[in-house]
Amino acid sequence: MSSEGAIFDLDYRRYEGERTGRAKVRWAIVRDGVRKVLGLRRKARRKVLPWGLIILAVLPAIAIVGFQVFTQGLGADELLEDLIPGHADYFGFTYQLTFLFIALATPELLIPDRVSNVLTVYASRPLTLLDYLVARVGSLLMVVLAFTLIPQIVLYLGGAVLSGDLVGHLTGNLDLLWKIPTGSLAVFATQAGVAFIISAYARRRGIAAGIYIGFTIISGGVAFGLAETVNRWFAIIDLQAHASVLIAEIFGQENIAEGTALTEQGISPWVSIIAVVAIAAAASVLLYRRYRKLM
Repeated sequence: MSSEGAIFDLDYRRYEGERTGRAKVRWAIVRDGVRKVLGLRRKARRKVLPWGLIILAVLPAIAIVGFQVFTQGLGADELLEDLIPGHADYFGFTYQLTFLFIALATPELLIPDRVSNVLTVYASRPLTLLDYLVARVGSLLMVVLAFTLIPQIVLYLGGAVLSGDLVGHLTGNLDLLWKIPTGSLAVFATQAGVAFIISAYARRRGIAAGIYIGFTIISGGVAFGLAETVNRWFAIIDLQAHASVLIAEIFGQENIAEGTALTEQGISPWVSIIAVVAIAAAASVLLYRRYRKLM
């Protein structure tokens, strides 16, 4: 055995790099959340589901524009105009995909940090509990808005180019510039609250996603049955119906919400707004109380 050793004088050096505050830390958590949701810098299998859903959301919009080009070339665009989905109709398609996307993404944002005891590391930084929660919700909101807005933008710009009067089309449809983002926010608001509540208490991502998907699907049938047999106000249990009602109200197309428990029972769209705000408030309180014990 050798008794020789070496002594290294590493000295003490002051940190001379950039000192960031809470805003930079919040933004770092948002970026980290976006990477987690999209599976960036992770194994390929983590990218399959989120990117697969994104492709499913965007491809039909591209196909619709391509179909319009084809029919315009045949001179049959006016005859087939009623068959081409509009912006409100497309929301009716994408909010189903958004539902699945939120079901998979929300557990990915909350559960790994909690199970891996990373929250104590966040707490050691100039970061409050509210900062952390807002950053996590913000990262999901950013991705979901992109998820719903990109195909809508494809439809909007495609319609403008095909109209032959780009400026005229854009100025004649200025209302879509607020309706489309508002519709995206409505879809997010009706679905994310319950997903965050479940993910705040579940310990496994797959279980959290399964509970949320099961609850949303079952609640629709239960709401319809109880509204018909017990009391019409049970219709408010159906989360997906609220999304349809709000989209229909924003775009002024009642047919989007036809057949839902809410419309069948003649319940006002204001009830959907109140229900969404109540769910968001409940989710905020429960998340804060849950994580206050952990950070």
